[in-house]
Amino acid sequence: MNCRPWILNTVVVLCLAVSSGASAFSIPQPKGAEEASRLAHIQLKATQGDEDAQYLLGLMYLSGRFVAQDRDLGLQWLTDAAELGHAKAQQTIADLAFEGSLIERDIATAEQWYSELSKQGNKWANFRLGFIYAAGGQGIERNCGKAVEQFNAVGDMISLGNVAWILATCPEAQYRNGNKALELSLALLESDEQDPTNLDNLAAAYAEIGDFNAAISTQQKAIKALNLSKDQSKTAEFKQRLKTYQNYEPYREVLPLTDN
Repeated sequence: MNCRPWILNTVVVLCLAVSSGASAFSIPQPKGAEEASRLAHIQLKATQGDEDAQYLLGLMYLSGRFVAQDRDLGLQWLTDAAELGHAKAQQTIADLAFEGSLIERDIATAEQWYSELSKQGNKWANFRLGFIYAAGGQGIERNCGKAVEQFNAVGDMISLGNVAWILATCPEAQYRNGNKALELSLALLESDEQDPTNLDNLAAAYAEIGDFNAAISTQQKAIKALNLSKDQSKTAEFKQRLKTYQNYEPYREVLPLTDN
């Protein structure tokens, strides 16, 4: 997909703010004993079904902070909190499952919790679901139509750029709409006429409607704009698309999110 790639690694931040009251005559506990007391309190609350404690305990086991690291146990505590409706736990599980760095990638689990978050109006969840449906894999069927719905639900310029790209390049004809892709690409380009991604989108839209002269000239502009940018990582694929248009062929893309 053309706005590609901005999968960011999840940063797990632990913030323990468990305060304890003390009388005027209490004797301060040593730091180690105090931490042990707080941990015991969190564990007790978690076993009693407190979702905040379950979420916190899950993060602790995932990171190995204050406890021996146990990712399976950490994920189980996060899942318990998520099933009780804890939004932060739901997003943490979804992000970890989507990214596959701290735990094994599990797209079905990511879809499950992102879908739950999207019902709560979480735009990040819509954004990630857009990628999941555009790529598919691990039991999730690729569906350009669903991807477009999710990116439209976000509605920012990057997401709308994804919509334009899908409408121009989706392999399934029923989801392509060159005229809409062209209209959207031109509108996005108004904000920055030298944006290489928007130009790349526009060239793909021209190719989809069969205007290869416009596709070629626009892709050449995209390459020039890319050469002036700091990111040169997409130069090869931009040039390959130019060759495709010079051969009077539209571009088709299947986003490889997973290896399965």
